[in-house]
Amino acid sequence: MSAPQSMTARRSQVRSLLAEEVVTSQDQLRTLLADQGIDVTQATLSRDLEAIGAAKGIAADGSVRYLVSDTAQTTRLVPAAGLDSIARVINEVLVSAVAAENLAVLRTPPGAAMYLAGTLDRAGAPQIIGTVAGDDTVLVVTSSADEAAVLCGRLLDLASGSGPGLTTPYRSESGRSSRRGNQRRTS
Repeated sequence: MSAPQSMTARRSQVRSLLAEEVVTSQDQLRTLLADQGIDVTQATLSRDLEAIGAAKGIAADGSVRYLVSDTAQTTRLVPAAGLDSIARVINEVLVSAVAAENLAVLRTPPGAAMYLAGTLDRAGAPQIIGTVAGDDTVLVVTSSADEAAVLCGRLLDLASGSGPGLTTPYRSESGRSSRRGNQRRTS
């Protein structure tokens, strides 16, 4: 079997192994992955486990092992901070954000749009009705033009590392977008 070449493929393999095997430690999981030709560091594996919502727990048979719950990831993301919990991903891939009526048009580097759209979908933010991704563009559907403008401002804040209560060129003191057509371009 050839090793997955992407983070998504590796995480999918980790999820599969946790579903098929009784895995009690990260070291054991690293060995199982190595047997399949996937070499990862402990730090990468730790990030992967967190990203897929895996945690040690007690299985139905009473064993202590890593368990993955599809609802664990969504539950962890939504109550804690909604969009704030995806700040790292936003910071890495968001190139620009523009509000157009009830849509937020997000630009990413080539190939990153589906990754960003999936991250936004899993975040479960109530203002996001849905997403559509191409190669380098994500359309985010919101319920109103105001929601789209606020969402663009919030995403741009996250991309620039600003906290939720901070005023930036894209946000007013009230926390609402200070102008329509918010954009952030990187070179």
